[in-house]
Amino acid sequence: PEDIVKKAIKAHGGEAALKKFPAGTSKLSGTVVEPRLPFTGSMAFAVPGKVRVEMVFEVAGQKAATVQVINGQKVSQTENGKASKLGDAAIAELRESAAIQEMSLLFPLFDANKYTLSAGTDATFDGKECSVIVVKAKGLKDTALAFDKKTGTLIAMKRKGLSPAQVVVDEVTTFSDFKTIEGLVVPMKSKVAHDGKAYGLT
Repeated sequence: PEDIVKKAIKAHGGEAALKKFPAGTSKLSGTVVEPRLPFTGSMAFAVPGKVRVEMVFEVAGQKAATVQVINGQKVSQTENGKASKLGDAAIAELRESAAIQEMSLLFPLFDANKYTLSAGTDATFDGKECSVIVVKAKGLKDTALAFDKKTGTLIAMKRKGLSPAQVVVDEVTTFSDFKTIEGLVVPMKSKVAHDGKAYGLT
């Protein structure tokens, strides 16, 4: 697993480039597949443990804005400016999104006090043969990371996720259309599937 991660770090621009950006912002646009809901938005993060996501959905010709903020153990969500009441499972899922953001930088995976890595079963995602590792950490559900055997890039992430209906699902996120920005090799597109069915495109 350590060799796979080393190759991935190099493929995504190298450790120096990854460590140079412990915080960042991005713009989002995409669609929830069913029911079909186009959205735009933005995401900002700072590791460890800080993420802010704003999404504006188009619902029956009207716009609905959702803002999620994770700041360590503090989690909040607003819908059209009004605070949402979140259950324990939803709070845990949002906290985990911040943990995933840090994990996605790859080099933190070498912190043996925080992460445990093990070999997974090779698999194919989006037609690409991938080496798979399983990541375990406190506050993080077991997460399988799939890396393209040819390029080393992170192609997919598989974990137990939470659907909008608060149902536990097998969640697979695949990444594509990689581009180099400020020395980092990052995906410009992603697809999310819940229990094998398309859920969202970004």
